[in-house]
Order: sequence, then structure tokens, then C-alpha cells
Amino acid sequence: MKNTNKTLLTALSASFALVAYLIADSAIANETSASTQVKVTTQSKVAVNEQLPSVEQVLQQVHHCNKSITIRSQALSPDKVITACNELIAQEDRFHQVFNTRNKPVHGDNNTSLRANFYSSNAEYVKYATEHFNMPTNNGGMYLEGYPERPGNHAEFVAYKRNGGLWNLSHEYIHYLDGRFNRYGDYCNGLHDDHAGPEFCPTPNLSYPHGVWWSEGVAEYMAWGNNNPKAITIASKKKYPLSELFNTSYNNNNGSDRVYRWGYLAVRFMMENHRDKVEKSLVLSRQGDWVGYQALMRSWSTSMDQQWFTWLENLAE
Repeated sequence: MKNTNKTLLTALSASFALVAYLIADSAIANETSASTQVKVTTQSKVAVNEQLPSVEQVLQQVHHCNKSITIRSQALSPDKVITACNELIAQEDRFHQVFNTRNKPVHGDNNTSLRANFYSSNAEYVKYATEHFNMPTNNGGMYLEGYPERPGNHAEFVAYKRNGGLWNLSHEYIHYLDGRFNRYGDYCNGLHDDHAGPEFCPTPNLSYPHGVWWSEGVAEYMAWGNNNPKAITIASKKKYPLSELFNTSYNNNNGSDRVYRWGYLAVRFMMENHRDKVEKSLVLSRQGDWVGYQALMRSWSTSMDQQWFTWLENLAE
């Protein structure tokens, strides 16, 4: 999911950090990428002058999983909270192992913890989330990074309970970890073509490649591991050269399959076959050297495309 919260809980203006994301089954369905689908702010279905309860009054249940994860909810059972905590802690440990981050954030990142906020239903989410977080609610939830360079900034994930479960929790937590340990700066600092509200990023990034293939792909890869049936099913179509997937973005070169499932496949291929190239790109993204990042990826050109197509064939068998 995308985007940073303009007010957070203290009216602090911020930029949305990743991409609004809808989920199907127990994890993904009817996703919305940070395309035009997520640009319309949904108004709460209450009278304009009605005074809504504060976020603290609505999300009264607060549980600290550990020093970096807090779950705040409206009506989660204790077992759901514990299950969610265990899931997030396991994801955090695995992330640091996979990327050998040694728990060292990128320079200037003060997002020392994530608060996951869960409303009891979609109706409650629509009613309150816009008022509480200044965010659209025509989606399945959002990750709100804010300004990580500002001391006291608090990253938020806002969603709701669906069919007894918590929407796409692992995917969203990877966005937090990737933003804190692999990618410098806030959402507007990165490479994408999304400049509409609520983030209103001031400087367009029109040239390709962008960073969307990685941001969404790594969240899917870490959440699903090698067990992503929907992505593996479409691998046989061999629809995109790998070199083209590096140009995936939010408003153009987008779509749910391309952003999420093909993003997953691209990241998995690179992690399994070209980890050295991944590490070089991470050096640049951790520094916020986006000019160098683009130059590196352009230097790859189409050199891996044939290996990519062979890998897809083998994966789909």
C-alpha cells in the first residue's frame, strides 16, 4: 500500500509512503495500486458538521508487540492480536536476515516504530479513517510513512478487519521495514509518477526506471516467499520482459497484476539469480542516489531478459 499521511494523529503534514493495496482471499484480491484508483478521497459517511470521536476514543485497544510494533484496534480479540504480533515479529526477523541490515536504518530515518490501526469493519473504516488520518478510504488500507527525517514522526498502517482477519498485514509491514532499512527518505523522495493528493509530491519523476517494481515486489516476495500461486500462474504468460518491469510505476505502466504479481516475480528472480546486482542497487537506494540507481538499472538493459523468460518457464511447470 502506498502513501503518507498529511496529518497523522497530530495534524503533522506528511507524504504517503507506498501504495494503496486491496487484498483478496486471505491476502490479495481486488488490489488497488497507487494508480488513479486511489486518488479520490472518500468522504466519511457522516454529516459534515458532526463531531466524530477521536482516534483514541475509537481505537481503544492498544497492545505493544515489542518496541517497534504497536497494534491499536477497535474490536480485535486477544488471540487475533497475539497472532498478528507473532506474524509481524517473525517478518521483522526474516527481513533483517535476508538483507543483512544489522538493524541499522538508513541515514536520518526516525521511524523507530510502526503503529497498526484496525477498525472493526469497512463501514467503520469509511466512517472514521479520513477524519483520523486524512486519507482516502476507497481501498483496503494504507501505509502512512510520514516524514521519517523528523524526530517524533510515527509510521502508521490503517486498515480494518475483514472476514475475521487483518488485511495484508505482512505486506504492509515489509513496506515499513523496506522504507526504514533499504530506501532513503520519504515517499516523495523516491522514483515514481504519483503526484496527486494526498501526498502532492512537488517534483515529478517522469523518466524510467522507477522504484515501484522493487517496493511492491519485495513486499510481496517477503510476505509470500516461494508460495505465491497467483503470481506463479501468470508466469507462464511471459507477458513482460524483465527490462520492461523495471519501468513499472503507479499512474502509468501499472495495473494490479503488473504492480504486485509481476513485481513479485521480478524481485524473486533477481534475489535468486542476481543477488549481486540487488546489493549494488540497495547501496544506492539506501543513500537516496536515485540518479545512480537509474543509471545502474539502465546499464542492465535487456541483458537478463532471456534468462528471465527461461526462469519463468521453469517456474510455471
